[in-house]
Amino acid sequence: MISRLGKVLSHWAARLVPDPFVLALGLTLAVGLLGLALTGGELFTVGAGFVSGFSSPGLLGFALQMCLVLVTGHALALSPPVQRAVARLARLPRSAGSAALIVAAVACLAGVAHWGLGAIVGAFLAREMGRHAAARGLKLHYPLLGGAAYSGLAVWHGGFSGSAPLKVAEAGHFTEAIVGVLPITETLFSPLNLVVTGALLLLIPALYYGLTPRDEAELVAPDLPPFEEEAREREPIDSVPAWLQESPLVGVGAGAAGLALLLALIVTDRLGLDLNSVNLFFLFLGLALQARLRRYVEAVADGARGAGAIILQFPFYFGILGMMKASGMIDWISETMVSIATASTFPTLAFLSAGLVNLLVPSGGGQWAVQGEILLSAGKALGVAPGTTVMAFAYGDAWTNMLQPFWALPLLGIMGLKAREIIGYTAVVFLLMALVVPALLLLMA
Repeated sequence: MISRLGKVLSHWAARLVPDPFVLALGLTLAVGLLGLALTGGELFTVGAGFVSGFSSPGLLGFALQMCLVLVTGHALALSPPVQRAVARLARLPRSAGSAALIVAAVACLAGVAHWGLGAIVGAFLAREMGRHAAARGLKLHYPLLGGAAYSGLAVWHGGFSGSAPLKVAEAGHFTEAIVGVLPITETLFSPLNLVVTGALLLLIPALYYGLTPRDEAELVAPDLPPFEEEAREREPIDSVPAWLQESPLVGVGAGAAGLALLLALIVTDRLGLDLNSVNLFFLFLGLALQARLRRYVEAVADGARGAGAIILQFPFYFGILGMMKASGMIDWISETMVSIATASTFPTLAFLSAGLVNLLVPSGGGQWAVQGEILLSAGKALGVAPGTTVMAFAYGDAWTNMLQPFWALPLLGIMGLKAREIIGYTAVVFLLMALVVPALLLLMA
């Protein structure tokens, strides 16, 4: 029954979800037209708002922070220690069900640690499991493993690289005038997040174990070539520049020195946990684990290919925010939400609205730029704790990633799958979260 539901949802998702940049342009047009209606046709007011948001130095800096999250996580996932750990884990499964459970658990834990890491480490693990299964004659459900590998994106926003909770912990963030600076003790380390994210870390792997077909006719031994690191031709180390690039002492030393500096600053209360400190931590950690400077540069360049969507789409989201401000749309939407919600129901409403907008703006950072002021203003008017509002938004953004395959593109390339082959299974996770998260928000918020 569940497997058939997954196939139906996969079919419709493949037919109805267009390219994310098309959605960004369509949303820009829709918001622009609504802004004209609210201002009585003041084209220059709405247009100036778009230009102001599009070129905002603070918001463009936020886009660069998101690019760094992606590339530092990608470089960490490609480091030799992480790849060796993946290879060891790939040998553990003795059944198709245990394979799906392990992939989902690893992807979710990696996603909580860092969304850039979670976006691809599960794919490497699933692919390596397929290779070992083929060699041992073990039958697996390879598309199901692809769905399990993507499940880290269902929990990432409650983790240590969550865009919204880390952004509001940063001095000078763009919603500071509404709620001030929110420490992570009120968001990521709040009882609400510990319970919600903890519950999902347990339930999602168990769900994938249950989704595994019991009929062996639906299982196959994947026909996959072995995963091998790309061979690199290395020049003889006969000069100072070559030695600097190739010596493990240089890479490990630089990474370790950076990590030691960050730790010292945190221990002495000179540095807090925000997007900048998280990016620095994973940059230095990836450098230390890659060891050689050239390897790290190559890994970052490989990850940067996935940052193109952020670079292209985020300025349009910022332009949308500018139009919403200039036209008074933010105040109008906030007043409407306040009029239909109560303090107890608002977190669930924030969760649902974030889930809906994420289908149109498939980026937690870009979406927070659009929705942050609206939700925090409405929540403040209703007396909802701002940390609760931030986390309700975070869960909603991650929730509909399970229907939106935008961040699955690197995974699909690694595993050789198509989006329609995994979305049906991730849609079942979407249904699970639709039941669990609102229930916990009503109980705890």
